[in-house]
Amino acid sequence: MRVPHHQAKGHCLTCSIRPITIFSTLDAAEVEQIQAFQPAIIRYEPSEIIYHQGMEARYAFTLRQGFVKIVNSLADGRSHIVQLLRDGDFFGFGGLSGVDYKHSAIALNTVDVCRLPLAELLKLKHTHPKIETEMTKRWLERLHRAESMLVELGAKKAAERLASFLLRWCAGNAPNTWVALPLNRAEIGELLGVTIETVSRFFADWKRQGFIGESRGNIQMLDAAGLRQAVGISPECR
Repeated sequence: MRVPHHQAKGHCLTCSIRPITIFSTLDAAEVEQIQAFQPAIIRYEPSEIIYHQGMEARYAFTLRQGFVKIVNSLADGRSHIVQLLRDGDFFGFGGLSGVDYKHSAIALNTVDVCRLPLAELLKLKHTHPKIETEMTKRWLERLHRAESMLVELGAKKAAERLASFLLRWCAGNAPNTWVALPLNRAEIGELLGVTIETVSRFFADWKRQGFIGESRGNIQMLDAAGLRQAVGISPECR
């Protein structure tokens, strides 16, 4: 495994992504107090492993840019994508409650991360309750995502799962905006528990019906209402 490129030391006070990190609620004076805490900014290239399942957990990470897949491996060698992360997501913090990582994190494209030493982060969250609050919020968000995925895998049909995933992925963007989708058909199927053939069939059908567009790793939501109606999910579903 190639040694990742170490770019620089991070500075929370001037960091452009601080508003979406666990340090977002600190005021300027509080950020000044933690200036000795300087995360390393590290770049990983596509398919590089940020950490392996079973490795000693020494760091948590904030994703500055790019996409990361979280993968669980079974004893028989099989693996399964359980989550897809993007800008601002906080991950690897399970090490705060254990000695090793319970999954692997793999770069899907060129990604930049802030690498946060867990030992120092533990001290900060005790001396700055706002940081602990933000970490708890992100842990609860991750738990909610996992619960939602379990419900979808158990209760929704394949078309509903795929449509719900695409609607969520494109949510927050203006209609007809091209949005990067870094997973191939097989990876989408692995994430959602459907076959690659099923994913390919629905993509083809929905493009033909004008619900979505697709081009070179990008997805375009053209008719969200039509897609929801076609698969029978409520307007509230993203």
